[in-house]
Amino acid sequence: MEIVISVAAKVAEYLVAPIIHPFTYCCTYKTNFEKLNNEVDKLKNARDSVQYKVEDSRIKGDGIQQHVEEWLIAANKEINEVETLIEGKENSNNRCLKGLCPNLRTRYQLSKKAEREANAIVGLHEKGRFDSVSFRTIPEETWLRSTQDFMHFESRKSTLKEILDALTNRNFNMIGVYGMGGIGKTTLVKEVGRQAKENNLFEKVISSRVSQTPQIKEIQREIAEKLGLKIDEESETVRAGRLLERLKRETKILIILDDIWGSLDLEAIGIPL
Repeated sequence: MEIVISVAAKVAEYLVAPIIHPFTYCCTYKTNFEKLNNEVDKLKNARDSVQYKVEDSRIKGDGIQQHVEEWLIAANKEINEVETLIEGKENSNNRCLKGLCPNLRTRYQLSKKAEREANAIVGLHEKGRFDSVSFRTIPEETWLRSTQDFMHFESRKSTLKEILDALTNRNFNMIGVYGMGGIGKTTLVKEVGRQAKENNLFEKVISSRVSQTPQIKEIQREIAEKLGLKIDEESETVRAGRLLERLKRETKILIILDDIWGSLDLEAIGIPL
């Protein structure tokens, strides 16, 4: 008799457990949907806050972090899915026996899905806590995209080709273009820079005007700005050191120094030789 009772009790245990589990979802039907509504409202607020920061950053000309854009896509998708679920709940037949009692099968399915979606939203909300949504972009100089100033005379073509060939020679780290004022040296070197960038000879091409009376700090500031580097130090030596370290991190960069009238100490500026 004891064996029969023991076996019967064990069978009852296995039979009751599968029954209780679905029944629990039916009992927590209302609670699960209340939680789902609360969580989706929180996600909407977080989504709107991130979207505002993204739009503000774009107005300022900043780039948007890829993981932020991916999160916004995921958040919008989740919100749409939850709104569809809630709308389906309102339109579904939750009662049976002519409305006398709830439809337990439908409630079980909806309650289980509501719990799953609420948990997914909590995880998504946590991932949406960003320290920053954007990064500073460095606009390309407009002359790199324009060919209007350059006229393809045969003499200039040969000079242009000669300079471009020299840029591909690893034995050269500096090239000088000399000539009288007004003969088109600036236009020529800009075309060199444009074609060098277009042909992927360099990842970055930047220029700075030196002038007859070089202002080292101004040259440093202009180059640093085009590299996305902020230098506030007053000391030219310290500024040169910071600029030098930044330039060393570049793999392929072409720096065009225009309007040079005399000797120029590149190390004093921070340009590695």
